[in-house]
Amino acid sequence: MTTPLAAIPPVSAAIRAYGATATPSGDFGTMVGDAARASLATLRRAEVTAARGVAGTADVQEVVQAAAAAELTVQTLTQLRDKVVGAYTDVLRMAV
Repeated sequence: MTTPLAAIPPVSAAIRAYGATATPSGDFGTMVGDAARASLATLRRAEVTAARGVAGTADVQEVVQAAAAAELTVQTLTQLRDKVVGAYTDVLRMAV
């Protein structure tokens, strides 16, 4: 005899657990602007942490984590830029 599966909690429970909102808070431009500001903040934190590491006031693990976060941010932004440029060139090639 098989046991029944437990009920899957609603998506709203997962959304609340991560502190996100179910509906977008703004338009696409706002979302892109917020993402750019968050990326800049990550890069600035990494720069400050690296400077603190050179000065000897930051833990090595903290410096490595900040550098990894900055590297991931730069890789993500580079991929996003490549996708936008690719989409733009595709639009330019469209026959009108």
